[in-house]
Amino acid sequence: MKIYLDTLIKLNAYVGSLFIFLLVFRDINNFYSVLFSVIFILSFWKDFKISIKIPRFIINILGLTSVFLMIFRISLDNLILPAVETLLFLLSLKLLEDKKSRDYMQIYLLIVLIFAGYTLLSISMVFILYLLILIFYLNFSIILISYYSQEDVQEKIVFTYSQLKKLLLKTSIIPILSIPLMFFLFFALPRTNYPFLNIGSSSKGKTGFSDNIKIGEVSDIQEDNSVAMRVVGDYVGEIYVRGLTYDYFDGKQWHRTLDTIKDKKTRLSGFKYNYTIYLEPTGDIYLFTVDQPFTIQNFSGILFFEKFDKTFITDRPILSKVKYNGISYLKADYREDINTNIYLTLPEIDYNIESLAKQFNGKSDFETAENIKKYLFKYKYSLTDLPTSKDPIYDFLFKIKQGNCEYFATSMALMLRINRIPSRVVAGYKTANYNRMANYYIVKHRDAHLWVEAYIDGRWIRFDPTPPIRNVILGEKNEFSRFKLFLDTLNYYYTTLIINYDFSKQMEILNTFKRSFSSNITKQNIDFDKRLLIFLVFLAATFYCLYILILYIRKPYEEKLLNLIYSKLKKYQYVKNKNEGLEEFVSKIEDKDLRKRVLLVVKEIEQFIYKDKKITKEDYRILKEKIKNI
Repeated sequence: MKIYLDTLIKLNAYVGSLFIFLLVFRDINNFYSVLFSVIFILSFWKDFKISIKIPRFIINILGLTSVFLMIFRISLDNLILPAVETLLFLLSLKLLEDKKSRDYMQIYLLIVLIFAGYTLLSISMVFILYLLILIFYLNFSIILISYYSQEDVQEKIVFTYSQLKKLLLKTSIIPILSIPLMFFLFFALPRTNYPFLNIGSSSKGKTGFSDNIKIGEVSDIQEDNSVAMRVVGDYVGEIYVRGLTYDYFDGKQWHRTLDTIKDKKTRLSGFKYNYTIYLEPTGDIYLFTVDQPFTIQNFSGILFFEKFDKTFITDRPILSKVKYNGISYLKADYREDINTNIYLTLPEIDYNIESLAKQFNGKSDFETAENIKKYLFKYKYSLTDLPTSKDPIYDFLFKIKQGNCEYFATSMALMLRINRIPSRVVAGYKTANYNRMANYYIVKHRDAHLWVEAYIDGRWIRFDPTPPIRNVILGEKNEFSRFKLFLDTLNYYYTTLIINYDFSKQMEILNTFKRSFSSNITKQNIDFDKRLLIFLVFLAATFYCLYILILYIRKPYEEKLLNLIYSKLKKYQYVKNKNEGLEEFVSKIEDKDLRKRVLLVVKEIEQFIYKDKKITKEDYRILKEKIKNI
């Protein structure tokens, strides 16, 4: 099998372009995906099937037009995606051109720029694999360009399959050598919590919770099986993860109308729980906490504020993964002075709902709340066939009698208010999915949940009227296979070690490294950061050892034999100059007998070097023995 350099470099350009398109096509607009695909196929057909020359000025006009249109599309909140889409279109136009060496260089440059944009659109663990592939690809591409830039021979150079294989293997040594350096630079270069480019994109994640939530919307969130956050802490059974509260219901949706910043700490009692949350990008300003939250401490470089309803907000939308520590009190009620009238407001209520609510009036407010909860437990939990009429709560209570959490929570909140008990709805997550491999809760969007807080005897008490069958239904869909659990664990460590690696972590590692040289340190003092540092040093050393081993093993027999000759003659004070020919070097030997014997061996080796004969292990063994006997 033979392949011409011209054909090889064309194929290489198409492979790289297809690779980068497959990375970004999920994030870009369908119009640009279709446009790129059409031009890509047309270009491939033009380069390999038929010869059509498209005037370059037409392509230039299309390129300039796309850049002009991009300027009108970009904004501070949506800068990256229009740029990536425009670069992808420009890449397809470059494929359409009649290409010379500089055009291929431009194609590779566009691929790198699009990949840079992709790094801002995605923070997946798979990014590392894509980065390594790109490094090897670009290294091979540069080697091809160096051949192709010699225009007088570019059409004459032909590679056999074995030659191409050797070229790939030998050129891969360069990026392999660079990998330890990449690790070193990543962990060693100074870092800051404030990135050079803090740019948003339209592909940001969403929690589904906002300042208002319509009845029926939570079921849409629960269709999303992706991870919303990870809560690192001890296993304490099922946990409620609090997001935000709603105080006003207009008959169809809940709203947040109160937005006061809390000026003093809430009095809490109960089981103290320390944890760390790794929150995925939400595109919103709300932070999540284990219920009931006491405080959080931020280590991700963003400002946050605590609202009076125990909602925590940030000073800007969360467009990247963030980490923060929290302290909560589990199964706790908390005391707070409030304006109860705010939490007694009712929309226009059907008479039947009022009559039903008053049937549950007990000897105390707590008993009334328990009566309502027990009654709602008789209803069916479902994610489908939900009431969607003008009065969804009436239909839920008297007609369909099935729904998901927002129907149960809303019904209870309204019936509490009818009985003059202040109440509000809390939005967040509820889960018991725990990864024991790495000791954290896996909170998925499917775990989205609404529950009720009732204000009784001066304190807020949590009531969850959704039937327990909800845990069974969602639990079946949330089951993690061992393989998925392993992948999620890898993703978690990728987040903790790579995504959230910042200046404070650098200082911790540096201080640990300093302490390791102290005479007072004991083996018990070696913590995680030191083990990580030792592992990285070991990893770098291993890479370099492997590199040297590969160089030795892969060194051609001819080169090994020549090195043996040079080493042998060096003992006789004969050293080969850099620009000196092999036979010219041998001719300098004054001893005629020695010169003759060396020349005979050299001529045998030259048979393999200059006549393209393949040297076998047996040939190598015989020649090696002859050199030793010189």
